Parts: sequence; structure tokens; C-alpha cells
Amino acid sequence: MAIAPVNSDGTVDYNNCAVVYAGTNTWGETGRNGALTAVGAIDGLSSEYYDAVDFLKATQGKLAKKNGKITDVAGFSQSGGYMMKMAAKYGQAIGFKTTSFDDWGGSQFSTLSKPQQIWLIANPAMLTRYQNDSWADLSRRDHKYGNIQGIIGIGDHNTLSKYFSGNALELDSLAKDGIFAPNMTKKQVERAAKNWTKKHRNWDPFANHDAEIAERIKTYLNRYGTYATKAYGLQMKRLNQLRSHLLASGGGISANGKIYLDSEAARIIVEKAATDFEIATESILKVYQNAIRHAQDLWQDTLTESRWMGSLLEEWEIMACLSDMGATQYTIVTLPCQNYQVKIDKIINMAYNFNALTNKINAKITDIVARDSELAQQLRGI
Repeated sequence: MAIAPVNSDGTVDYNNCAVVYAGTNTWGETGRNGALTAVGAIDGLSSEYYDAVDFLKATQGKLAKKNGKITDVAGFSQSGGYMMKMAAKYGQAIGFKTTSFDDWGGSQFSTLSKPQQIWLIANPAMLTRYQNDSWADLSRRDHKYGNIQGIIGIGDHNTLSKYFSGNALELDSLAKDGIFAPNMTKKQVERAAKNWTKKHRNWDPFANHDAEIAERIKTYLNRYGTYATKAYGLQMKRLNQLRSHLLASGGGISANGKIYLDSEAARIIVEKAATDFEIATESILKVYQNAIRHAQDLWQDTLTESRWMGSLLEEWEIMACLSDMGATQYTIVTLPCQNYQVKIDKIINMAYNFNALTNKINAKITDIVARDSELAQQLRGI
């Protein structure tokens, strides 16, 4: 189906049209017998893709008469599988974003042409893939291409509709049901782990439930790497509120409004990446810094011990003996420390690049609002 929002004055906003494809019809349901095409999707492109393309083109043709456009395309299960092809071919050409929910189908990346594969790898944000830990994994789908949003602990094959608020997942609701999702805070992860172990409790009276919870938390960290900060969660919630506010103000979202929202999303993601990078590299920096100090101490200890053992030798004779053994200030201190410093400089430079990118995005946001008085008025007080 094709969906377009209705403005406050009753007119249809054809500039924000979404095209949504349903999952596989089961035996006896109206429509194509999707069970057979679903089997075909395990090793390639579902034949229903071509029907989907026909509908997409028909919708685009109708919108062209209204000066409208398709901004979003989504599919569930079998139709979610061919969203990869839809994104790489038509999303790339038209500019819409694509979302799949618990996609079914293996070898989907191989259905893309080489240029399409290159484009998808370079633009993962144009294809968001929500993947439940359900039986859909039996289709041998990949967990690599696009923006993968792995959902752990749900088990069911569904669209997660009960957990969405606008365009964002309600992470607190997921945690309440014992489900993990990306970008959860430590508190949300602990709550999800606790609730999951309640449902899957080991009823051994001697079982250590705290240990079970801790083990479950490891599942989250092994999958996602780190917790999100509370600030990140609040920022994403605010972004969703901004989007809803701009849509509710009538007339849809302007071009500048869309750029503003995309820029805000980019800023939040970059700031989170910078925080994650800082946490991940803090211990690495300490290792390199300690290694530099250790190298310097080692040279001084070597000199002290050599001078004590060779007290009857001249200084140059001591140095010559050490050199013959390959123990010089250059080999013990200078060369290793140079290597360590190069690695430290790389880490510092990457941190600088994160900050520079954030500043650049913030400047862009400020410029957009400064040049668009209507947008500035809509954002006032939010």
C-alpha cells in the first residue's frame, strides 16, 4: 500500500509518501501464494519483487502528477528480504530510505549489480534492517549489509510495531519485556537482562540468579560492544519529538526541515561514536604511555646495572659492550617510543576528527535555522 500524511487543513501531503509491502501470505489468504516464493527467496530474489517494483512505479507515476515523491519504502519478512534490492536500485535513483523488518531471504547481496553493491556499502544508512532472533534466520540472511538493528530476546517473527513510537524504538518498553536492542543504556540492559532471566529462569534451587543476569548482560556486550549513555537516549528521543512536531505543524516537512533532522541525527551518531571511541581507546592510550615510561626506565636500569658491573671500565667501553649486545638507547628507548607515539598520535587525531565533524554539523544546523525563519519559528520552545 501507499500512504501519505494529511495536513492540518485536510489536504494530502504528497511530498512524504511511504510505500509499504506486507509479509508472506499463508495458505488460503487472499493474494499470491507467497509460501512458494518465500522458498525461492532463500537462494536469491523473491519473484514477488517484480510485482513490488510495478506497484512502486505506478505509485511514483501518480505522485508525479501531484508533484509529490516517495520518501520511504518498507517491507516485512519476504518483502523485507528484497528491500535490499529495492534500496540499491530504486532508493539510490529516487532518494527514498528503505526499512526491512525481520527480513527473510539469503544471498540478497548477490542479487545486486556491482555498482549497487558498492553504493549500499557506502550508504548503509539508506537501508535499515530490524532483525529479530526469530526463525527468519533459517533463510540464511546476512547480518552485514545496511544499518543492522539486531533485536535479541524477542524470538517472534514480527514488525516490532508495539515497540515503536514514531520512528524510534521505545527501548524502555523493550527492556521491560526482557528484549535487547542497540543503543540501550546500562540501566536498560540490566533491566532487560533481569526480566529475560525471569522468563527463562533456571529453576534449580541452588542456581545463582545474579550470575545468570550477569551472563545475559555479556550477551548484550558481545553483540553491541558498549552501552549507550543516558544523554544519547535523551537526544534520540528529542530528535523523534522534533520530527513529530515538524510533521504536526502542517504542510509536511520542508526540505530544510529534513536536512535539519538528518543533520541532528548525524550529530548525535557522531557524538556517540566519539564517546564510544574515547572509552575504547582510553585503556589503549594508557598501555602505550606506560610502555614509553617502561622503555625509559629500562634504559636507565640497564645503565645503572652496567656501570655497577663494569666499574673498572671507562664509560665509552661500557657503551661499546652494550652496543655489541644490541642494547642501545636507540633500540631500547628511541625506536619503540617512536612507534608508540605514532599510535598515540593516530588515536588523538581520530578524536580530533570526531570533534571537527561534530563542529561542522553543528555549524550546518545553525546556518539552516538562521536562513529559514519558518523553521526557526517551528523549533522555538522545543
